[in-house]
Amino acid sequence: MPNDPQLSALKVPPHSIEAEQSVLGGLLLDNSAIDRIADIVNEADFYNDAHRLMFQHIVLLGSHGKPADALTLAESLGSIQKLDYVGGISYIGALAQNVPSAANIRAYAQIVRERSVLRRLAAVGTDITDSAFTPMGRSASQLLDQAEAKVFDIAEQGARGQTGFVEIRPLLTKVVERIEELYNRDNPSDVTGIATGYNDLDSKTSGFQPGDLIIVAGRPSMGKAQPLDAKVRTLAGWQQMGNLRIGDALASVDGAPSFVSGIFPQGERQVYRITFSDGRSCECCAEHLWSVNYRDWPGPRILATAKVISMLARKRYQGRLWIDMPSGDYGDSSELPVDPWVLGALLGDGNFTCSSIRFSAAVEQMRERLAERISPDLELSFAGRIDWRIVQRNRGHQAGIAGMVGNPLTLAIKSLGLWGLKSHEKFIPRSYLDASRAQRLDVLRGLLDTDGWVERWGTIRYATTSPRLARDVVELARSLGGWCSVRQKSSHYTYLGEKRAGRLSYVCNIHHPSPRSLLLLSHKQSRTLDKPLRCKRPTFASIAPTRMTGTQCIAVTHPSHLYVTDDHVVTHNTALALNMAENVALNVGLPVAVFSMEMGATQLAMRMIGSVGK
Repeated sequence: MPNDPQLSALKVPPHSIEAEQSVLGGLLLDNSAIDRIADIVNEADFYNDAHRLMFQHIVLLGSHGKPADALTLAESLGSIQKLDYVGGISYIGALAQNVPSAANIRAYAQIVRERSVLRRLAAVGTDITDSAFTPMGRSASQLLDQAEAKVFDIAEQGARGQTGFVEIRPLLTKVVERIEELYNRDNPSDVTGIATGYNDLDSKTSGFQPGDLIIVAGRPSMGKAQPLDAKVRTLAGWQQMGNLRIGDALASVDGAPSFVSGIFPQGERQVYRITFSDGRSCECCAEHLWSVNYRDWPGPRILATAKVISMLARKRYQGRLWIDMPSGDYGDSSELPVDPWVLGALLGDGNFTCSSIRFSAAVEQMRERLAERISPDLELSFAGRIDWRIVQRNRGHQAGIAGMVGNPLTLAIKSLGLWGLKSHEKFIPRSYLDASRAQRLDVLRGLLDTDGWVERWGTIRYATTSPRLARDVVELARSLGGWCSVRQKSSHYTYLGEKRAGRLSYVCNIHHPSPRSLLLLSHKQSRTLDKPLRCKRPTFASIAPTRMTGTQCIAVTHPSHLYVTDDHVVTHNTALALNMAENVALNVGLPVAVFSMEMGATQLAMRMIGSVGK
């Protein structure tokens, strides 16, 4: 009754009886057609229950190796008393007669499948509406999760049949075209796809190929961790790893700006103590990365601690794997209370235990340089033999002020905590160790100009009886890009003709890429080499497990991904996935989308801008 308004008002679920009949008729004409539509429809997709039952029995006959025609299908349905239910043998025969061929059966199946998806969508929509009106104690978030799951399930089912079997012949044509394209390209290389920017990875994978699914199996900076109490060099000084914050300015290997762009707690892990050839050391986990150099490699390689351990087991790598040293271009450039060179010279040959500061200098050039570097209000006063007092020119008298005015140099030495210390108690104040590179260099120059000497082969050495001062000299030398070790040496002296044991002496051995820059005295400079005969570098000496402790990893914006940790050890960190995306977007020129479930959009943008802007 097409003109019946009551019938028109009814909401009939989406379906196509004609398409269902065409599918069944096509299958009766050509049983092999089931292979062409099996990935699209199943019995549940048919709206008419009789059609659903006939489809089920056609598939059943085929699975048993029996033909499915009008007669066999009628017999199969009759065995379960369902022949009359589906319309009898006459209806089955009509299905086969009304379809001229099975050539278009896949298109008919697509219509049946589409109507099935629409019916499920309508049913799910009704369920969602009912749930919203009658939540039955469920929260809104639970209802939303359930609704989302139902809709996703329909979407997943709706994707069925979009991909199926593909004939090999057209594929071979595409393969031959691809081979010809690679053969005739202008710039032959190992990379045939999209380069990641990591040369070793690209050479092994030939780059990202169309259709590839590349999975980086890990969270950002996963595993590459140091203990929370490890020290990291910031522009303001040393800071514990656990106290770092995003945006903190870091010291870098070459002085370029570097900031903390990500912080990733790694929980409790087994850490190892990595010790280098000059004694510097730090702790990290087995997955922590290093920028490692070897004489036969064209450039540094990024290796995990575990890989370095395995390489050190081979004799060819023992004592031959090294890391870079920092240039030392960082530090606080604020004015210091005492001229850095003057402080170094006084720590070497000065005396802080008398009523005034005394300085021993047998070389006239040392006295002249000291006189130039101290305040104009001060002068050197002869105190006998090679000793000189540093006194005020007006001897503490100032017009209009009764009494004596204190010596500003003495007051400054007192403020630094050095006054009254004997030779074996001296140290370099922290403010000088955290100062700018130029200031730290002047402190070391003052020390070496006084108590340093140059061996005939070019090695610079410094000796002191103060263990603390020796450690400070080591830190000073390493912070300036030098290699520095320290060893103990027994000393002796003769008193009234009797040889006696003196205080233990500490000898610092210093190697630097520019050794002449560490000295100012001309007679010592003349003994140094323009360049060392052998440039010593911190090579991996040993790696041993130490403890289980809380760890953390940071991401840095420096383009080399290097930062400075304990004992001025240069170590590595990388943001693999983001750097790949950056390379593809900026260097290859292809669009990239970043989906992050851990880092915020602003943090990601800051991290990438820091990397691009260096």
